[in-house]
Amino acid sequence: MKTAGQMRLHLLEKAAENEEFRAKLLEDPRATISEELDMPIPAGFKIMIHEDTVDTTHLVLPPLARLTIAELQSVSGASWHAADVDEDRPQWWDVPPG
Repeated sequence: MKTAGQMRLHLLEKAAENEEFRAKLLEDPRATISEELDMPIPAGFKIMIHEDTVDTTHLVLPPLARLTIAELQSVSGASWHAADVDEDRPQWWDVPPG
């Protein structure tokens, strides 16, 4: 199975190469993406397509998905203790993947 990043890259590359796909993506992103990736998209999941132009660009920021120590402690199977966390140093949950 492809990662979310790989799926995004696939959609962007196809939209750059195929004008008909790009038009469908702009017109009906949910159906187009679901069909292209052969996977259902949950009903409550929003998809917004923005097209850059010569004089406009869009910057998409990732969500703030940092967990608190209390949230990490509540995770089933956690194998660390809050006392082991040095709050002055970045932790693994602060570092973006990749």
